[in-house]
Amino acid sequence: MKEPVKFGLILLIFCAISAGLLSIVNGFTAPIIAQAELEKALESYESIFGETADSFQECDEAKLQSIREKYKNVDKIFVAQKGGKIVGYGVNVKASGFGGDMINAIGILLDGDKIVGFRNISNQETQGFGSRITSEEYFPLYEGKSVAGPLELAVNPTEENQVPWLTGATVTSKAALEADNVVVEVYNEILKNEK
Repeated sequence: MKEPVKFGLILLIFCAISAGLLSIVNGFTAPIIAQAELEKALESYESIFGETADSFQECDEAKLQSIREKYKNVDKIFVAQKGGKIVGYGVNVKASGFGGDMINAIGILLDGDKIVGFRNISNQETQGFGSRITSEEYFPLYEGKSVAGPLELAVNPTEENQVPWLTGATVTSKAALEADNVVVEVYNEILKNEK
């Protein structure tokens, strides 16, 4: 009876030390990871907006928290400006894909209420299937899509409310669509009316 208790205590001490070390490592790496994600998001929006915007400012933290109360999947919001004038918004949104969480970046222009571009910032999707969400062939299929109402999936997205369905990656496609429609709602209900 004494041996199982002894081994149990040793295991408990080992687990406590391991958890403490992981916590310390996380404390050092979390800010570095957050900075890398911010840089990748800004690079994505520079690519998405191109010449239509020359600067991107992160949304006020209090406003972002207020938006997250209703839209929990919203990760970050950026205000796109050209010459100091707001021209659109970039929204980073979380989705639950086949391989786990992913974050997508969607840029919307105020002029015409159109999607100017899409980029995937992070994912854990299956290589060759869901990972196609990161391909240069996938991105242009979002350009010019209307955010007047909900978006729909289509294998050949020719209509203004249709976004790409990745064949063989149904879970990834549906997760991206669900996140896209969160962005559409946030834009129409909150962002579009702020200048």
